[in-house]
Formats: sequence, structure tokens, C-alpha cells
Amino acid sequence: MQEEKFGMGTFDIASECMDHMLAGIETTGDALCFLMWQISQPGYTSIQERLRDEFRANPNVPSDQLEYLEAVVKEGLRVFPSIPMSLPRCVPEGGATVDGHWLPEGTIVSCQPYSMHRMDEGVFPRPDSFEPQRWLEKKGSAERNRLFFAFSNGGRACIGRHLAIVEMKTLLRDIYSRYRTAPADGMTFDMSMDDQIFTSRPKDQKCNLKFVEWVEVAGC
Repeated sequence: MQEEKFGMGTFDIASECMDHMLAGIETTGDALCFLMWQISQPGYTSIQERLRDEFRANPNVPSDQLEYLEAVVKEGLRVFPSIPMSLPRCVPEGGATVDGHWLPEGTIVSCQPYSMHRMDEGVFPRPDSFEPQRWLEKKGSAERNRLFFAFSNGGRACIGRHLAIVEMKTLLRDIYSRYRTAPADGMTFDMSMDDQIFTSRPKDQKCNLKFVEWVEVAGC
């Protein structure tokens, strides 16, 4: 990277490394942590069961073709975006008009997923509720996808979004085809979302779950 054709100094190299560390490791892990904690709560057993049933009914179908798995992942990223805070941008020279609003040059603008995923209750009814089935409804699909901002949008969107989704789907499929999950005995750590420099993580940074094989559950 220090070769002349790259033109990168020590600071540039360090920045590039930090980009990969922050954007490619913690974000996916944090998203999975919150998602699995959510569906491990007593009122969400049916979500685990529906995932299991979809996996078992489609053992040879690629994960990107499993509709309910897609819905669960999207809802997890909607409710618990890995990077919920704003990512500011500076309006370039000459200013710009965005959605009918004039923005002078030098204006700092930003938007962030946490609010984007909750601001329009006509698109996301009960926005704080974890409801994967909303992504299976045909009506309103275009608007839901338009406001889905977990990876940002446009030319500056996350270049690793497809890899992140594949990783999430692979792990969820491996786990819930074999196990159900529940909070571990004595799990009292605070799981509320908390900003940790750049990403969101559980406040106490611990999430203890127990894994129980489906064959041990009566009727499964």
C-alpha cells in the first residue's frame, strides 16, 4: 500500500485499516446479537419455529431465496441498525435543492437509520415492534424498501452490505435449523442499545443465550 502507485501515507493506511475493522466486523456481530436476543424472548418463539420450518422444508434452497429468513434479517436491521447515528455530509460548492428544499453550500446535513425506520408510521406501523411479517406483505413493499436505511443508500452506501446479509443468513440458518435459543439462566445484563464509539452494542456488552436442540422440545 505504500508503493508509489497507491500514494498512501501512514495515516491513510491506518484509516483504511480502521474502516475495515469498524465496518466489517463489529457491525454484523452487533446486528446478530440484538436480533437473536429479540427472537429469544418468550413471546417470539413462533419466529424461531417458523424459521426452523422454512429451513427444514427447503434444505437445498439458497438462503437468499428464503422469504421468511429475509424478512427476519430485514426487521432485525430495521429495529436494531448497527450504526444508528447520523453520518454528516457537507453540501458542496453551489448548494443543492433536495426534495424542494434549498441547502446553501457548506450546510452540514445528515440522516440516520434509527429515525428513518421509525419516522413514517404509515409505512412502518408500530415502528418499535419487531414484526418480520411486515416484510412479507405486498402492499407498501416499495415504500418499506425505500425507507430501509440500515446500509445507507446511493453511491456512498455500504459496499459490504451483501456480504453482511449473507453472513447473517448463514449463521441464523445454521443455528435455528438445529436449535432454539432462550436467555441463559441468570441473564440480567442490560441489553438496551448503547453507542460504542461508532456502532451500537448492548449497554453491558454481554448477551448470554442458551441453545437447546429442537429434538429436545416436545412436538418438534
